[in-house]
Amino acid sequence: MNSKTQPAISPARDAAIQILYRVMSSAAHSDDQLHSPAVSRLSPEDRNLTTALVLGVLRWQLQLDTVMRPMLQRPDAELHEAALLALRLGIFQLLHMDRIPPHAAINESVEMARANGAAHAADMVNAILRRVQREKDAPKRTPLIVTMTPEEQAHPEWLLARWRKNFGAAATRRIAAYDQQEPPSGMLFPPEEGLPQIDDGSRLIAEITAAAVSSPKRILDCCAAPGGKTAVLAMRHPQAEIIACDINPKRLEAMRKRMDRSESTKHVKTLLADMTDPPAELQTGNFDLILCDAPCSGTGTLSRNPEIRHRLRASDLPRQADRQKAILTQALQLLAPTGRLVYSTCSLEPEENLAVVQAVTSAGTFRTIDVAPLLPESASSAAVDGTLRTLPGTHPCDGFFAALLKKST
Repeated sequence: MNSKTQPAISPARDAAIQILYRVMSSAAHSDDQLHSPAVSRLSPEDRNLTTALVLGVLRWQLQLDTVMRPMLQRPDAELHEAALLALRLGIFQLLHMDRIPPHAAINESVEMARANGAAHAADMVNAILRRVQREKDAPKRTPLIVTMTPEEQAHPEWLLARWRKNFGAAATRRIAAYDQQEPPSGMLFPPEEGLPQIDDGSRLIAEITAAAVSSPKRILDCCAAPGGKTAVLAMRHPQAEIIACDINPKRLEAMRKRMDRSESTKHVKTLLADMTDPPAELQTGNFDLILCDAPCSGTGTLSRNPEIRHRLRASDLPRQADRQKAILTQALQLLAPTGRLVYSTCSLEPEENLAVVQAVTSAGTFRTIDVAPLLPESASSAAVDGTLRTLPGTHPCDGFFAALLKKST
């Protein structure tokens, strides 16, 4: 999208529509885009508004489209991307941002469509947004029975159906409600000076791992970038040799710079590696402690990474599980005879969690250990059948799974 920003468009809204276009049209991640140099150059107020608009539209996109589509002359018509994003931005502001004056939301959305190649749709954008505002001010009678909450409407139905089957209707509504808000922080752990700033769920995984072995000499973090969990391990075990691997060169380089910024993490060695086929320098194994935080669907982090819900398909889960089994199988081969390994994901899906552990341990060479004794009291309710399982909305953090493994003999 080639922006031709007009004076009538605020820097925050212009930045938001450009980011939303990149997320919609490529594999770009909203978090990376919101921390780009272009956004950093905005004023603090504009950065905050850009962040609120981007994450808000991505969180509520399905509901926004449900509102918008019946108002089109042809509801199934393919809209110009600038018109579509201008409508989503405008409707989100009208329905979810009470502090934004309606005239600002409407007028700037119309100008965004014009400035980004959809001048032909400006009148349509204006008409639909004004209709949304009228109907908001004079809402229709609410049905006596609400089958889906607005938060649930903002999630794919196939994903909701899975969660209802696996966790029940009440827990699913709590997950959906959690996903539509800024995630909480500082709920599971008291503040601790010097620790990296990471979300509570990630820190919980790191703390469990650090507590699994009292004085490890060698630690391996298999899929380490961006490095928050690695930093916690380094601070908890400053005398250990720590190797942190990742398959992505760009992410690994960013992690290396992060490690070098602190004296407590400078000793961490970073290594470019595909852990489905570990490099020769890892083959000697004998790691006392291994964190295998495997790449996953990320369905436990939809509040933090809302675009996942628009990209993920049910058919992706078996592929994810195959890769996770391969990584976990290889990681276990690197474990010392008395070592411990923590397998974790930020997924809510059983295929990526317990099913992976069960498949890899079915031969009997490795077995699971109850993770409950390692949990802080604030997370004790997340212990499920010897594993960790946090559910957004039920627990005050993102959704994570963890299992502790060791050799059977």
